[in-house]
Amino acid sequence: MRSLRVELDAAPQSLDTAIRLADSYIEYGRQIGDAHYAGYAEAVIGPWLTGAAPSARVLLTEATLLQYRHQFDAARELLQATLRLDAGNAQAWLTLATLDMVQGRYETARKDCAAVMSTAGLELGGACLGNVLSYTGQARQSLALLRQSARSADRVSAAYQAWIDGLTAEAAERLGDWPLAEAHYRSALQLLPHDNFLLVAYADFLLDRGRPGEVPPLLADHAQSDTAYLRLALAQAALHNPDAPRYVWMMAARFEALRQRGSEYFGREEARFALQLQHDPQTALEMAKRNWAAQRAPWDARVLLEAALAAHQPRAADGVVAFIAQTRLEDPLVLSLARQLAQALQQAANR
Repeated sequence: MRSLRVELDAAPQSLDTAIRLADSYIEYGRQIGDAHYAGYAEAVIGPWLTGAAPSARVLLTEATLLQYRHQFDAARELLQATLRLDAGNAQAWLTLATLDMVQGRYETARKDCAAVMSTAGLELGGACLGNVLSYTGQARQSLALLRQSARSADRVSAAYQAWIDGLTAEAAERLGDWPLAEAHYRSALQLLPHDNFLLVAYADFLLDRGRPGEVPPLLADHAQSDTAYLRLALAQAALHNPDAPRYVWMMAARFEALRQRGSEYFGREEARFALQLQHDPQTALEMAKRNWAAQRAPWDARVLLEAALAAHQPRAADGVVAFIAQTRLEDPLVLSLARQLAQALQQAANR
């Protein structure tokens, strides 16, 4: 990033350098979980968005930035504009597929993945489709596709293999195959040991398996990430560590700082924090409902179900329960919560 910054300062009209620097900022910020780098990327790419019609490359970089910030509607508009200019842009199709999956638009995501397959080949397109299948009741087929993508690709990068391992771990979790999921999380982290997304996903896995003692050493060097710090706070609370209240106070301060900056990146995390660490189910429920309006990944469903149960308002999660049935989501933890809600509603009806 430093060398690209020097290069851009020497030739500020170089679009190629500006895009490479902005993309580097976005990717590095994603890897370490630091949203400040999104601001640096915005400053670099901003001048190219004004004036003459922006190129497809500029639009794609800005769309990636907006998606990272969870400004999904604006990101979708720019991705569609990108594809109008360059219909064969595989990265734009893949980013659009990811966005559609985050928002629970799985049929549209399948079409996006088909476009990835036609523009970038069977391996990348198959991995894309495999990811969709893991969300729609076809996790076993997902695993088969992901294994095929891993085997078929020649001379893959560490980042690509880690991506496949991460998707495989998630698909294994859908099936409740905890040993397989853990093996692939570990494999991914051997390839990308500082990747914030992988670290946080594996920390969640450990917390769910009742192994909070393994979370602090995993995340000790990553406390600058707000999402990682939340997992540290959850682990310290589970361990009944005397320092746990300090972690809770610091996490609350971090969320307040994000709000002061107008950020709404972490609706799911805020709901989880309110429920599990502040023990405020009503606030958690309101946050989880707002978050569900924007994104509908399995963890988003889980947080809303947990909050509805804790707040004794099972009807508040009716939309989630319907979504789970419609998409045929396989997830033993989410489905268990849905059954608990159904029981709560039955008990209420019998009173």
